[in-house]
Amino acid sequence: MARKLDPYIERAFAPFGPALKAAGVTPNQLTMLGVVLSFAGAAVVASGRLRTGMLILIFTWLFDVVDGAYAKFSGQVSRFGGFLDSVMDRYTEGVIFVAFAYYYASRGDALMAAVTVFALIGAAAVSYARARAENEIDGRCDVGVGARLPRLVILAVSTILWTPAPGIIAVLALSHYTVLQRIIFTRRALEARGGQDR
Repeated sequence: MARKLDPYIERAFAPFGPALKAAGVTPNQLTMLGVVLSFAGAAVVASGRLRTGMLILIFTWLFDVVDGAYAKFSGQVSRFGGFLDSVMDRYTEGVIFVAFAYYYASRGDALMAAVTVFALIGAAAVSYARARAENEIDGRCDVGVGARLPRLVILAVSTILWTPAPGIIAVLALSHYTVLQRIIFTRRALEARGGQDR
């Protein structure tokens, strides 16, 4: 779904490209700036200012799409840049769960702190399942309903409109279900080519 938005993002970003290029900014610098700001937003969430922190995080997510658009605009697309962006995505998402877990733990809500930790495990497992599966089947394994973008949208909406708890619970369920979907997909792909170890 995120890839379908790329043409629109690139057109929206086009007016800013020349200024960044003239300033000598690189796509990887934009990526790392987004990481730093994400940690700052997470710290605000952890302090209890949930909506303010989430608004900061939403702003930082723009860097996650802008760095790719800028790389194409400036002719600086690289495999390392794609790798760095993907790795940093794990940090910028993971720190959100850490912030919420700290928030709940500091208020004595051990149950929601535990739920948040299990949601973090699920979110991490979704990404790992895809990477490991694609290594095994030599093809794409992006099936499932709980990809990164839907997870972030759910967390953002629930935090801004209500409380983060329903969003975290939804992310927990969707993440672990998506891992199951990818396990089943990979098993079937391996069986289809006769490459499954028994």
